[in-house]
Amino acid sequence: MKVCSLGSGSKGNSTLIESHDTRILIDIGFSGKETARRLHEIEVPPESIDAILITHDHRDHTSGAGIFSRRYNIPIYITASTLEQCNTLFTDNDFIKLYQPSRSFVVDGITVEPFLTLHDAVEPVVFALTDISKRFKVGIATDLGKPTAQVRLALTNVNFLILESNYDEGLLRNSHYPATVQQRIASSHGHLSNGAAAQFACELLHPGLSGILLAHISQKCNRPDLALSTMEKAMRPKGFLGFLGVATQDRPTLFLDLEKLKVQTNRNGQYSLL
Repeated sequence: MKVCSLGSGSKGNSTLIESHDTRILIDIGFSGKETARRLHEIEVPPESIDAILITHDHRDHTSGAGIFSRRYNIPIYITASTLEQCNTLFTDNDFIKLYQPSRSFVVDGITVEPFLTLHDAVEPVVFALTDISKRFKVGIATDLGKPTAQVRLALTNVNFLILESNYDEGLLRNSHYPATVQQRIASSHGHLSNGAAAQFACELLHPGLSGILLAHISQKCNRPDLALSTMEKAMRPKGFLGFLGVATQDRPTLFLDLEKLKVQTNRNGQYSLL
């Protein structure tokens, strides 16, 4: 199983998941042309994408989904409420497949589990994706104000976690955002701070977790080095020796191979609870 963030932030989000011959894009918040360009950058043909999964209706997650789907004849998996909220992006001829939160479905050998989360959107979800061999499980939670019991259930025992670390509390307080915007960002229906993301990651820590990619970094109220250092200071003392990285807005991350990360983590001497 392989994972790559094509880019993450307020100007666009998209994540590629690959397992065997199946390739899935989680959200397309870039234009169709830009999404294709970023896929070419990591040597993945756009026409090889098997499905597009939408987490919620915000434009930084949906703006290019319709046109990319039509251009390459790719099905879009979306909830009914999210579809209604952003229906101007789609046409009656689009290949739409509706899913329901808390009901798993299968996309060409990858089991997808969507769970409702808290965010200022109509029906936002986090995803857990498990490959057909059940050797790897990836969790994706890029927009949430706080972890709920459902989110914790979704992300239990993931082998790789893509988790938002949106803002630094001090930078947010000193930003030029109005007080109402600051309150929305920091609310239970907003985003996770660096500290909250680190605390949540510690709760999810288990011997099989071999990597964490921090996402949705605010360009005005955060810095990649702050997000990364906060996570490192929380996780490393607890024995986590796996991969830690940051997804940026402007370009794709490395195409991360979970098998290699697992081997590397075990070689480093990851702690064991056995």
